Amino acid sequence: MGSRSNLFFAILCSLKEKISSYKATFNNHNYLIGSSFLHLMNDGFFVILYPLLPLIAREFNLPLFRVGILRAAFSFSASFLQLPFALLSEKFWEMFLLVMGVGWVSTGLIAMGFTVTFVQLILFSILSGLGGNIQHPVGSAFVSRIYDKKWRGSTIGVLNFSGDLGKIIFPLLISAILLSFDWRTCLIILGSMGLLFSFSSGWIFRKKKDMPYQKEVIEYPTGNRWGITSPARFILMSLIGIIDGATRTVLLTFIPFLFLQKGIPASKTGFLLTILFTGGALGKLGCGFFADRLGNFKIILITEVLTGLSILIFPSIQPTILIPLLILCGFALNGTSTVLYKTIADLVTPERRARGYGIFYSIYLGSEAFGPIIFGFIGDALGLRWIFFILAFITFLIIPLALPLRNTSHTDIVSAHFE
Repeated sequence: MGSRSNLFFAILCSLKEKISSYKATFNNHNYLIGSSFLHLMNDGFFVILYPLLPLIAREFNLPLFRVGILRAAFSFSASFLQLPFALLSEKFWEMFLLVMGVGWVSTGLIAMGFTVTFVQLILFSILSGLGGNIQHPVGSAFVSRIYDKKWRGSTIGVLNFSGDLGKIIFPLLISAILLSFDWRTCLIILGSMGLLFSFSSGWIFRKKKDMPYQKEVIEYPTGNRWGITSPARFILMSLIGIIDGATRTVLLTFIPFLFLQKGIPASKTGFLLTILFTGGALGKLGCGFFADRLGNFKIILITEVLTGLSILIFPSIQPTILIPLLILCGFALNGTSTVLYKTIADLVTPERRARGYGIFYSIYLGSEAFGPIIFGFIGDALGLRWIFFILAFITFLIIPLALPLRNTSHTDIVSAHFE
């Protein structure tokens, strides 16, 4: 009997130690954990429209260019205020802004679920998208500032990966909800869930605490009010980002229509998009690792070739072998973005990093807004297949733009200024 009591006591002590360890980990990294969960919700919200677009188009009898307008309204409204919110984060606490952003988008999604006309849907998608301006510039700058000296690369990777988890989870939720409800109910349910989460996060992070991994104060070269240490490379990365962002959004907007054309039911669209986003999450993790060892140019070259070839193949591939191609395309599609995100942090001084991310994300996400409209016209005029053919050609244009990166890595760029 005594041996059993001792064993039970040992198990309780071990459990107590593990709980204490988990609590200490949360306290040390609470802002990273909170920012990551908010990023998960934010990015999940901004992909839920993709599997719903065919259903919305069917109800309102929309041509492809109007589908593009709806997607563009949601994307553009989430891009053009990135810089103002980045500047605002220099005056206000970042966690407050991040929580407010998720609550804002959630409220807008609920309103979209109650619309009865296409014009109303466009209006509320714009209002909802405005809240999405906060997450990327503020969250990226916040985490990179906290962990600037030692942990920046891995923690930004965690933050970005959390967004991809949202992109994986939410299309699955959409597929499950669509089994019993319509697209409006999907938006109301997910919006309500996000609103509850934002209130909970606001309560948890209601008090500002010390940051255990706060960077040391370092003096940087002055003279550039935006903190950009290499304007030429920043412009180059932005140009690559324009093409990369447009490619991603156009593909995600119109590939659900290609699924329907292949005879795949709308209820399975969310599952197939989850496969694509799973490949994307693996791409963000894997390509960041390989870029550290092979260099930025080689990774961009490989990922853009694979992306362009995948897009070319999609219209003619059989549904039975679609899943492996979706994983490959997702991996390559997100590979370039990983290199861009990491490089931007190296091109901007820490105290101005929110501004740098604000400029970059405004350009990057702005390109995502206009792409679906332009390619929607192409699809209506030439057919759905031509969207993919022309998109593949444009994707290959990134390769010559990346040529100046042949002999540098993202660590080389920053070391030239800060060592």
